[in-house]
Amino acid sequence: MKDRGKNMDIKVSENEDRIVVTLRGDIYVEQTDELLETFNSIIEKSPQEVIINIKDLKSITSSGIGKIVLLYKGLNRKNGKIRIIGANETIMQIFKVVKLDKLVEIEAS
Repeated sequence: MKDRGKNMDIKVSENEDRIVVTLRGDIYVEQTDELLETFNSIIEKSPQEVIINIKDLKSITSSGIGKIVLLYKGLNRKNGKIRIIGANETIMQIFKVVKLDKLVEIEAS
């Protein structure tokens, strides 16, 4: 079985009341703990806006989508918002099927 433990890269940059999270690679179940830790840290900072750049994201599992929903809920409680940019056609379709596009502003690449 292929080692799927190191296929994701997370980069976080902060600028005033905005935080940009860049996700690269593949988000499998094995990486969602790291993703959750990153998102919880962001929620604690109470930014007005979080932008998730997924231009270089190849795939995402339901666990990864669940972590995005948790980020949305955490920010929403603090009047923050989340925007996803750079979604490829496949990931955009997945987000539409699970209706993530009804919660979060999503921009295709």
